[in-house]
Amino acid sequence: MSRIETKHARGLTAAEVKARVQSGAVNKTKKDYSNTYPKIIFTNIFTFFNLINTLLFFLVCLTGSYQNGLFVFVVFSNVVINLFQEIRSKRTLDQLALLKVAKANVYRDGRLETLPIEKLVLDDHIFLKSGDQVPTDAKIREGALEVNESLLTGEVDSIYKQTEDELFSGSFITSGEAICQVIHVGGDNYIEKINKEAKSSKRQTYLIQGSLNKIIRWISLILVPLCTLLFVKQYLFSNAPLNTAILRTVAAAVGMFPEGLFLLTSVTLTISAVYLARRKVLVQELNCIDALARVDVICLDKTGTITEGKMTVEKVVPIAPKIDLSEITGNLLAHLPDQNPTARALREHFETATTFDVQHVTPFSSDRKFSCVTFAAQGTYFIGATSILLSAGHPDILQQDRAFAKAGYRVILLAHSPLSYETDHTLTDIRPLGFFLLSDTIRADAETTLDYFRSQGIDCKVISGDDPVTVSQIAKKVNLPGASAYIDVSTLTATELKEAVGKYQIFGRVTPQQKKEMVLYLKELGHTVAMTGDGVNDVLALKESDCSIAMASGVDAARQVSNLVLLENQFAALPSVMDEGRRVINNITRSGSLVLVQVLFSIIITIGTLLSGTTYPFEPIQLTMINACFVGIPTFLLNFEPDFKRIKGDFMTTIFQNALPTAITISIGTLLIINIGHWFNSSTQALSIMSIIFTAWNYRLLQRKVYPPINKYRTTIFFCTQFFYFVALIIGQNLFNLGNTTYINLVLLIALLNYATYAQRFIERWMKHLVRRYVNMRSLQKLS
Repeated sequence: MSRIETKHARGLTAAEVKARVQSGAVNKTKKDYSNTYPKIIFTNIFTFFNLINTLLFFLVCLTGSYQNGLFVFVVFSNVVINLFQEIRSKRTLDQLALLKVAKANVYRDGRLETLPIEKLVLDDHIFLKSGDQVPTDAKIREGALEVNESLLTGEVDSIYKQTEDELFSGSFITSGEAICQVIHVGGDNYIEKINKEAKSSKRQTYLIQGSLNKIIRWISLILVPLCTLLFVKQYLFSNAPLNTAILRTVAAAVGMFPEGLFLLTSVTLTISAVYLARRKVLVQELNCIDALARVDVICLDKTGTITEGKMTVEKVVPIAPKIDLSEITGNLLAHLPDQNPTARALREHFETATTFDVQHVTPFSSDRKFSCVTFAAQGTYFIGATSILLSAGHPDILQQDRAFAKAGYRVILLAHSPLSYETDHTLTDIRPLGFFLLSDTIRADAETTLDYFRSQGIDCKVISGDDPVTVSQIAKKVNLPGASAYIDVSTLTATELKEAVGKYQIFGRVTPQQKKEMVLYLKELGHTVAMTGDGVNDVLALKESDCSIAMASGVDAARQVSNLVLLENQFAALPSVMDEGRRVINNITRSGSLVLVQVLFSIIITIGTLLSGTTYPFEPIQLTMINACFVGIPTFLLNFEPDFKRIKGDFMTTIFQNALPTAITISIGTLLIINIGHWFNSSTQALSIMSIIFTAWNYRLLQRKVYPPINKYRTTIFFCTQFFYFVALIIGQNLFNLGNTTYINLVLLIALLNYATYAQRFIERWMKHLVRRYVNMRSLQKLS
């Protein structure tokens, strides 16, 4: 077909283009940041958490004791880290192009011009040929095309399109050429409608994030009334000076609010995101690392995940004797213009040859399901579907073809006719020469990656739009358990699909809506589900999964909605990504136990001070020192430790079970110190040093439980931080407002230190007993 000498090659005039631009009918899409940056600012700056800490800082400044305001730097660090990571992720994502094509061939005033796709307008006539990506929805006006819509539908087979058929933006031209008229631009394009839905997706609430939110809600309810009563008690009833009452009340408030837990989580997740970025994995949402660590089912899209998205010739099966299949096929491929996956696989397997003189070439089309070349002396050679090329007169060959197809191969027949297909369009006198057996190219690292998932107890389900037999055979090649049991989802009702999700591993002929429903069904069964995908057909399922993983080579809709993007499409990165998630969550759980201790004992001591005692025993800077030496510095350094064990138990339950015995012990001991000390007329500074030493000792006991000193790294960290703690006590007496103790105070402190170990063990056993009784009671209730 001539590109210019056609009735559709004139295109739009300059005046027509100008009119459409003025009316807004131009192929531009506006980047939407409104759903990102304001949300970041709102959730990280103007939260109740940051407002309360800022207010406390100003109260400390009113007393003139500025050193007690050091805690405010934790607040600002938390804000900066979150802003940095989320803005960085957004900018990185924006650098990924929506479409891989940047320009299009378009007719304007009778000339074929190359223009950026943003300048296409409604009714433009564009020229598309093999290898192009469709830049905007269009309708074929002249010519015919083979189109691959795998990124939109999941089907890898090319679709034959002719005059008046529609083309969807994002699909690829595998063969042919045509002049097409633009029918949609900008946000009206099919792919842009999917993108719009992807961008409007809501963020998931993850386990750690949800647990932290619960802690904040509980503390928000008790913080203001408790601290108000504490200030009134100290200032009005205990006759404490105003500055002292303010400082001690601020210390209680700072202790109750777990800013350390937020900072610890933010820092750990950000460091993890940086680590993954170095491995070419973009983390678009920090909290998804939590879900990733808990994944027990991963849904895999076949194309682009297990396979490379291209075909490979597995076997060549001769039928006719003494025929040089390589020479014949080489001459065919040298003259055929086909660029579909089958043709590319054959070109990689056979060397092209030009030993035959060509007379006529008929390219492949989905309508014909074969291609052929007529040679001057050799006749016509065909490559295509066996059932089309051969008649019922070859039952054995047709049966052999069905057997190969049932085994999961894509079967291509090489056949010969002495007649010219150019002059005789009926397929007669065709003799089969041989079979080419093709299959999807398996990623070299696919089997190793799936073996890792199996060893970690993660159930792998392959969900594909392809034929279930083909999907099953690919799964067998990578030794996926349950690969033999497959099901055609197109034949199932919604009820049957829900039942099948728990029974089968291999699913074929799955629509985008069914993919989404399968993910939802798995979540209903209590699973934590990860989903991988790269096409528009995966978007709905990616949105609903607990952790969504997209390939960078996929469409923007898939990348937009995913939590993680594999920037180099490296399926083998998933094990290290999952290990990183487990390392982060295991370490946050351990360190979170230490952080929560202060929250709990601050609440209990505040209540105890209201009921008995004179003043709260700590000042803000004293708690800052304990936190730095026994929580902040050691946990930050220990969060780099590798720990890839499977996540067990609920985050909230685990950290409470670890922290509560220590918190109760600290609270009881500290209340005894301030009450007995007050009875012996001990100074406030003396009671503070006793409380600080007793608190630090109990932190040390908990450290040995959650961080057993099993290696030199841990031992060195604990030795150095404790040494720093003792040096701070010696040289910072005035800075920390500490005093000397009496003989009675010393005896009391030694006694409490001695019994602290027994107290923690007793409370821990008592809690385990209560938990067992609660679990048994709930079990009996369910049975009844």
